Amino acid sequence: MITSAPLSENEQFSPAVLPAAPRHGKDVREFEQLIDRVAAAIGPVWPLQDYVAVNPFAGLTGRSFLETRAFLRKFSEIDMLMPISHYAKLYSTGELTVEAIEKAVAEQPRAGRQRGLSTGEVIVLLKGVDWDSAMEQEPTLRMRTVAELVSQYGKFDWTESIRDEVGKFCAAYYDDGQAIWGTAAKHLPVFQAWRQTAVHDRTLEILGITGLRQFISELPHTPAVTILGCLKKLGVPEQRWETFLLCQVYSIPGWSSWAKYQTEWKDSDNREDHFLSLLAIRLAYDTALAESVPLCIQWNSFPDPEASDRDTRLRTLLLRATEIAFRDRLLGQIQKSIPVKESRSTVNVQMAFCIDVRSERMRRALETVSEGIETIGFAGFFGMPIEYVPLGHSCGQSHVPVLLKPQMRIQEGLHPLDQDEEDQSILTRKRTRSWRKLWKGLQGSATGCFSFVESCGLWFGVRLAKHSAGGLSGWSLSAQDGVDGDDPGIFGPTLRGLKSQGYAIPQQADLVEGMLRNIGMTEKFSRLIVFCGHTSRTENNPLAASLDCGACGGHSGEPNARLAALLLNQMGVREALRERGIEIPEETHFLAAVHNTTTDQIELQDLRLVPGSHRKDVEELQGALKAATRISQSERMPSVDCDSVSDLMKKARDWSEVRPEWGLAANAAFVIGPRSLTKGVALDGRVFLHSYNSSSDVDGSILKSIMTAPMIVAHWINMQYYASTVDHQYFGSGTKTLHNVVGRFGILSGNGGDLRTGLPWQSLHNGEKLQHLPLRLQVVIAASRNRIQAVLDEDPAVAELLDGNWLDVTALEHNSFYQYTGQGRWDSI
Repeated sequence: MITSAPLSENEQFSPAVLPAAPRHGKDVREFEQLIDRVAAAIGPVWPLQDYVAVNPFAGLTGRSFLETRAFLRKFSEIDMLMPISHYAKLYSTGELTVEAIEKAVAEQPRAGRQRGLSTGEVIVLLKGVDWDSAMEQEPTLRMRTVAELVSQYGKFDWTESIRDEVGKFCAAYYDDGQAIWGTAAKHLPVFQAWRQTAVHDRTLEILGITGLRQFISELPHTPAVTILGCLKKLGVPEQRWETFLLCQVYSIPGWSSWAKYQTEWKDSDNREDHFLSLLAIRLAYDTALAESVPLCIQWNSFPDPEASDRDTRLRTLLLRATEIAFRDRLLGQIQKSIPVKESRSTVNVQMAFCIDVRSERMRRALETVSEGIETIGFAGFFGMPIEYVPLGHSCGQSHVPVLLKPQMRIQEGLHPLDQDEEDQSILTRKRTRSWRKLWKGLQGSATGCFSFVESCGLWFGVRLAKHSAGGLSGWSLSAQDGVDGDDPGIFGPTLRGLKSQGYAIPQQADLVEGMLRNIGMTEKFSRLIVFCGHTSRTENNPLAASLDCGACGGHSGEPNARLAALLLNQMGVREALRERGIEIPEETHFLAAVHNTTTDQIELQDLRLVPGSHRKDVEELQGALKAATRISQSERMPSVDCDSVSDLMKKARDWSEVRPEWGLAANAAFVIGPRSLTKGVALDGRVFLHSYNSSSDVDGSILKSIMTAPMIVAHWINMQYYASTVDHQYFGSGTKTLHNVVGRFGILSGNGGDLRTGLPWQSLHNGEKLQHLPLRLQVVIAASRNRIQAVLDEDPAVAELLDGNWLDVTALEHNSFYQYTGQGRWDSI
């Protein structure tokens, strides 16, 4: 495959001459399709301020789960299965049962295996018999980059060095204001910017790639032609192009994910193909390296890994057995709750929470505190597809799932509106931020940084001591710029400009009607209805947005909740709803709230807008919320290693805390059905809960909207946690203690290298054991099999997820459970 013999004179190539680009339309189309397939194998990564949970395998779900694993292992060391030791530990603790293993073994013929493992064989292997010698033998031969091959047979790690060079360029090119001195080539397209800067960089030449700068200067001016020329120059057979290019992008998976986001997801008028450019850059380094070393590659000698070797079959079976064990426990809890009927006669307050797993504890606590509170689960953006523009800004942030696009721009303003006061607040805010920016610039400038430290060092020492003691908090400091007093709620969403955007009263009624019908709230309205968004507040946490609302694009659901309440309190909107069959009583008042998932506190918003007739209702609700907070806090304290509520609160303010909360760790299931199925059941913050009543969904459209949007968002979240846990090297972001923010948009481990994606280890592991157990999402739907099947028939993308074993669906029909087994088949459980 690779030898130390030098290439012959005829095999050596001149960097000045690369093969010509294809001239025929067919060749161009085939090349474009090739690049599309390569790009599909990489998931995007969003910038820190919009951090979104992403399924890194989203572009590969046309294959089955196991087929995807085999595909990835053709060109990388990625694994999608936990080691046997993980399952052995679960078996020893009783979390993985013999009964679950038996059920998983029984499913093997259905998975297409003629001769599978027996229950006895699995248990023997779990107990460690002959394990070290018989299992976990990973294939050592796969397609590799030139840098990997040279590093493997040499004494220098070229893969790491090239990764550092790519990272150095990308960090400078994509910098979003962190660097005081930016790159001079930022105005150029990516590939041209790299060529302009790389021809002056001697780093890799000094390390041994002779003639690199000359090689780069003579490359074609377009990335597509460069890629084609390099492939042909390296002598890669055409049937191996895709696999070799996948090697290239997976040698820098983080930057590849960033380029994928820039190309396909970022809102921009410039539709430059960043991914193609990055691929050309990485391949050019490989091609230059190949010329500098005595290398002969037999491209067709790389074997493909087997998709069904014994190790893979065993670990897949154990994964399935672990999922079955969890599913059976969940279904057993639901089965016990089925006879319970919800009583609505005493409901005084209805509270709609996000489906987020962290809402489950709070909902259960509230229902424990007061029988007069009914809780509802719905996507945390509450059907409000908005871009929220803060006071004094001309543009804002999208508070909507990434699968959707904002449909309206909501301006923040003062409540109540006082134009003179608002103008003064805007002026104060701009002045404050200008001074802050000037102060920050002085700290980092080349001329002022040393004198700054000498002049102000002691003062910063005092601040450092107070921060370390938890005496200072940066919470909302920036958000409160321009506000007199300590009431951040004085700012909020307004309805200004909606009519000019095409959202007059009828269109506003359309929005809230869709939300109410999807929630199932079309009658029997209580006196007080609260939309509760959620947020997370931590200190010194670059990945803070990962703890916010996944349904709101990595932002808080507060603006969405406040806007929904604001719309529904308008008499014009209510009149329009009445004409559509939704009659909201005059005594019903809508309110918004925010659940801080780091402290478990819930704050009601816009209390100044509450009429006097509802003041007592609000006071009673506030008392219930405080009591529920105490219950939820006491339940959550052991998981974050706290002995008291004060310790829990301190974690949120502690700027050295690496585990302020667990986010959505341990998520494992998604229940779509009435609250009666899970009310009173302790689900330990592991289940997404979406309210749904099949009897009111006459045509199945509500179920379709849930399965094609919230369920997919939950699946993305689940797979991000799964991938970050199972293969942290590729899909995690390392340890928080080594994190460095780069360009204000991403994270590096240390001072260079690849961009890190996914979750940090501290969000998955508590130091002794995994907090997140990697399981594929278990979906339970209280609806008929025919209705669920109709959704699958209409939406092939959702059906692919089920048929490919990316998630598991169980139907609850007439108090019996049925498991979807693929290709339209259902089996009784």
